[in-house]
Amino acid sequence: MSAGNKPVTPVKPTGMEMVFLYPCPYCARQVPLLGPTQPDMAQCDACGKRFPVVPVDAKTLRFVKIMLAGGKAGVDPDFI
Repeated sequence: MSAGNKPVTPVKPTGMEMVFLYPCPYCARQVPLLGPTQPDMAQCDACGKRFPVVPVDAKTLRFVKIMLAGGKAGVDPDFI
């Protein structure tokens, strides 16, 4: 193996986001959204129609992020 093909050390997460799945009321496709904390409109990537979504609780998102230390505590300990 030459010096240019040195294996890359696995990278640990430095942040995290929570994805919520909202069913499209028109085609039933599960539309992924990154933790919407305000009432908003989503657009289905399958049928292209827009629909309103119920927001998630910002305090709950913050709690989960704190509990997982922004993703760092979510690392598989058996891998390290």
